[in-house]
Amino acid sequence: MRTTPTTRAARHAVIAEIINSAHISSQETLRLHLEERGIIVTQATLSRDLDDLRATKVRLSGGRQAYVLPNPDDVPDATVAARDYLERWCRDFLLTAKVAFNQIVLRTPPGAAQILAASVDRAVLDDVLGCIAGDDTVLLITESNERANALATYLLHLAEQRSTEKEK
Repeated sequence: MRTTPTTRAARHAVIAEIINSAHISSQETLRLHLEERGIIVTQATLSRDLDDLRATKVRLSGGRQAYVLPNPDDVPDATVAARDYLERWCRDFLLTAKVAFNQIVLRTPPGAAQILAASVDRAVLDDVLGCIAGDDTVLLITESNERANALATYLLHLAEQRSTEKEK
């Protein structure tokens, strides 16, 4: 049974996992590894995926070539920008944050929950397993009650910066 969705992002994650765990020397070899996991792609799609992931071929010791992905330390951290957006949307939209066990219920003005939830997803916050958004409510699911409390405190702190900045 396949457990990975067929979305582009999920496919990219699987490709990265394969490249990081095996010496993949050709697109055909990579395509076969993906097929073993139930992911069927054309050569053109795979070529675009490798380009999107900034994969390059390098010569390994012994002369063999293999795809590698860029070192995350050499790539600008996308989560920095995402956390800036999270800070902005918390200031603009977060009304309350209430913890229930390992979950946090965030309240927003009507129509703003999707924006706040998307910013939480993009910020890749530690221990957040996922979030679900309605019209004015976001449900965050964390790994533990302790993490939920810490995260709610953090998000409220971001939201409270709104009133502090206005007073200046």
